[in-house]
Amino acid sequence: MLSPVGISSSGIFSSFKLLNTTAHNIANANTVGFKRHSVAFSEAPQGGVQASVSVDSGPGARYLDTGVAEASNVELAYEMVSLMTARHMLSMNAAALKTGFDMEKSIIDIIA
Repeated sequence: MLSPVGISSSGIFSSFKLLNTTAHNIANANTVGFKRHSVAFSEAPQGGVQASVSVDSGPGARYLDTGVAEASNVELAYEMVSLMTARHMLSMNAAALKTGFDMEKSIIDIIA
């Protein structure tokens, strides 16, 4: 089992993975045929959280003016919500990390 510091650290790393994946999706939103990447969170075996990235194979819009081409399946509104989620995850886990450090410091002060 991980300590509170380890659990918060895994949450911070997972929020960065969500942030990086969302930035990748936004950067490729206008790339023809690009498939959006999504992040799924699960409990790590030793405690904490782990993030896994998968490709969403759903279809994008079709363009028929110069032939048939499939646009990306990235929706910017969804990606903006994902950015806000990553920001809140990061700030929440940073606060939990600080609380964990403060608790450990208090225990050391009591013992010493």
